Amino acid sequence: MSKKLLSLLLLVLVAYLPVLAQTTVKLSGKVINTRNEAVPGATVIIPGTQRKTAADVEGRFSFLLEVGKKYTIQVSSAGYSSKSLEDVEVKAGDDNTVTVVLETKSELGEVVVRTSVKKETTSALINLQRNNTAVSSGIAADLIKRTPDRTTGEVLKRVSGASIQDNKFVIVRGLSDRYNAAFINNAQLPSSEPDRKAFSFDVIPANMIDNIIINKTATPELTGEFAGGLIQVQTKDVPSRNFLSIGAQLGFNTNSAFKDFTSNPRSSTDWLGWDNGNRKLPAGFPATRVEYAGLTTDQQVEKSKLFNDQVYQQQTVTALPIQQYNISYGSAKSLKNDAKLGFIASVVYRNAQLRYDVSRQFNQADGTPIFNFLDNQNRYQTNIGALVNLTYSQKNNKISFKNIFNRFFDDNFFERNGFNTNRNQDINFYSSFLNQRSFYSGQLEGDHQLNWKRIKFRWNAGYSLVTRTQPDLRTQQYVKSSTANEFEIDPDDTRRFFSDLKDHTLTASGAFTVPFELFKQKHNLKFGGSSIVRFRDFNSRIFRYIETPPIESFDKDLASLPFDKIFLTDNIRRGGFVLDEFTNSQDKYYGISAINSGFLLFDNKLSDDIRLVWGARLEFFEQYLNTELDAKEVNLNTETWDFLPSLNLTWSLNTRNNLRFAAFQTVARPEFREIAPFAFFDYEANYGVSGNPDLKRTKILNLDLRYEMYPAAGETFSIGAFYKSFTDPIEFRLDPGSNADRRLYFYQNAGSANTYGAELEIRKNMGFLSKGSQFWKNVTAFGNLTYLFSDVSFPDEVSGQPVNSNRPIQGQSPYLINAGIQYSSEKYLNATILYNRIGPRLALVGNTEFPDIYERPRHLLDFQLSKRILDKKGELKLTFSDILNNPIYLYENVGGSKEFNGNDRMFSSYRPGSTISVGFTYDFDLKK
Repeated sequence: MSKKLLSLLLLVLVAYLPVLAQTTVKLSGKVINTRNEAVPGATVIIPGTQRKTAADVEGRFSFLLEVGKKYTIQVSSAGYSSKSLEDVEVKAGDDNTVTVVLETKSELGEVVVRTSVKKETTSALINLQRNNTAVSSGIAADLIKRTPDRTTGEVLKRVSGASIQDNKFVIVRGLSDRYNAAFINNAQLPSSEPDRKAFSFDVIPANMIDNIIINKTATPELTGEFAGGLIQVQTKDVPSRNFLSIGAQLGFNTNSAFKDFTSNPRSSTDWLGWDNGNRKLPAGFPATRVEYAGLTTDQQVEKSKLFNDQVYQQQTVTALPIQQYNISYGSAKSLKNDAKLGFIASVVYRNAQLRYDVSRQFNQADGTPIFNFLDNQNRYQTNIGALVNLTYSQKNNKISFKNIFNRFFDDNFFERNGFNTNRNQDINFYSSFLNQRSFYSGQLEGDHQLNWKRIKFRWNAGYSLVTRTQPDLRTQQYVKSSTANEFEIDPDDTRRFFSDLKDHTLTASGAFTVPFELFKQKHNLKFGGSSIVRFRDFNSRIFRYIETPPIESFDKDLASLPFDKIFLTDNIRRGGFVLDEFTNSQDKYYGISAINSGFLLFDNKLSDDIRLVWGARLEFFEQYLNTELDAKEVNLNTETWDFLPSLNLTWSLNTRNNLRFAAFQTVARPEFREIAPFAFFDYEANYGVSGNPDLKRTKILNLDLRYEMYPAAGETFSIGAFYKSFTDPIEFRLDPGSNADRRLYFYQNAGSANTYGAELEIRKNMGFLSKGSQFWKNVTAFGNLTYLFSDVSFPDEVSGQPVNSNRPIQGQSPYLINAGIQYSSEKYLNATILYNRIGPRLALVGNTEFPDIYERPRHLLDFQLSKRILDKKGELKLTFSDILNNPIYLYENVGGSKEFNGNDRMFSSYRPGSTISVGFTYDFDLKK
């Protein structure tokens, strides 16, 4: 099927190659002030021509300019110094956009600032961080394009103070994903996972992103439900030009490409990201456990025969290279009365067959090995993403309809072999672990500049749907004792599991911004409110094959049949096997939550140099969960009010230096899964997960101090420190009742915790190394370093003794490092080298008997080389990801020091492999 897609893309390419070069190209721009606010109505003219326009409600403007000519563009607005952009030249095939930053007019009167487009555009990349109301870090589309990252999750690890767990869960300032919040296009995102409070950022393709900003301090207009960071993802909006872009990429993983790849049979639609129904519970099977249990043995046998008996077959193919195809289209039309209509659509398809070997080891508390296993993993992944955004603007009004959809299909087939010393058994284990995840988010939003008092009104209404299904998650375990001659099936760990989760979220928000003057300074008053309502429905069923009663009539020869023959329909009979359903009453739950909030914010200029953003947010939280426990109905009801004040003070020492201070109160509330008593054993990870209905919300006091310097356009240096005090933090820890080879993790409130940290970030053009050298002018070095320390007070409710007191908060690393060098030349090529490393991270919290599990640091080095060809319409890209291929290594920390040493014991380890990718993209400039 992938060959058909490639043929279609090549056909489109050939069809459009004859398109003639354009003589005029659109230049698009945006006018903002030093507060990152749009300047609607700003006058934009091109001297010496009749071209003149006014910026719309978002500060946007555009002109059609002739290729090969140089222009001067003048921008002015009442109350601001005028700016003149000189030597403006548009080029076919380039992204001809510019952001113009107007500064408040000084007391000396009119000042005309003269600059070039290149400097102004580069400066705008950092302007958002420089003038944001909150302490923040971010990454823009231009740098994202120069990384090998394919998902938002991978991109986020490039941001200062952020790291990624499992390639999808973000950790900010050492705080696990449950202490972070996520927004897309100004709408808050729900948790996408059934087993944790987190959003999986791997569902958003990187090439759909315009920018990512992580707010590290709170302001009243945004949710107060975070402590580490508030991640704001903006997808691409109105295009600067009409375009059609298609691309294809092949990736060669050193572990996988052209090697044997084993799995159970694929369905005909797996390559599209959907099971075709073969894995669903069969039609005609009883809808509930009670209904199935009420059948006679013979009736249960007949119902068991309805299940597909071919799913245990194995097939081995040659792993193909990783394939990715993308197509994007955008258009912008001018309508009557200065109205504009913008449209952008994008589709991304990716398919990968990845294989790697995982070593696993469990130990007794004294270090005696329980088992040593080797997993041969074969992971089949399909990802389809689509984005459709439509925007209408007319002078002082803008309305947008933004949609993003992603489907992620992940089927991990693995074979496990090893010896269990506890049971004195050799183990052969087979599993097909399938996850199907879908994510849709749609928002209708508006921006309006009112004529009365220049008041701005912004509103947003949204809906999102997160689904996750696990159809027929299968396990088969064969065991052989030291006295046995052959392997026999172990019924207890031979299971078929089906689950379905749907999470609906409705959001609505509105805010007014009222400008006013006081003591000859400009101020803003902002007020508004929002509502978020969520509905989650989760249900699951679990089965195992047992001997058909009476047991003494069982045909014992069946127990030693091979994996692909043992559960054939002929063996489902009297004297053979029958399905036993042991679904528990707590294996389903239904939850509703609502957050209704209001806020009041003052943005005050206390002087020309001091800006104070302060106010408060009031949130009313309601949460209801219905489930069963021990055959009794359980209803959990929570209602809480939270008053969340915040203060952000910025002292501009001069035009290039800022000093920031922030203090704010936030909360972290339990997720549905964390309070649901549902227990699930993850055979891949080898431990179980259970919820805790007694969880309380966490309250967090936050303090921040940061110094920022902006020595030149596109350059930055910042250093800061922060402190966070937690009351009742929620952590994921090992249950005291766990035994050595059957561990259960659950959620529990600690008593208190404190986190201290420092951050350093730098971005510097290397032109100073050789004055006049064009090469060094094209080189930029950047990096960031975060150092962290925390302590946790965790009294154990069973023993009364402190558990791992003064240890880090779960998910925290003592340091995070990002570094990179980028060479960018329109004439030659673009090259980027990126480095990432995190310190030893506390992955799983132990108990008094079993030690904590840490993730060992690894060096991650990526390289990318790209070159524009075919009159800059095409781009060739060579990417080398994870060059060093260090192992992902988890260990039991028994040595005392958090750094790995000779006394520590392996928990799991594997090498993901390095990946070399070759890609080609072609952009068609479409005429208006």
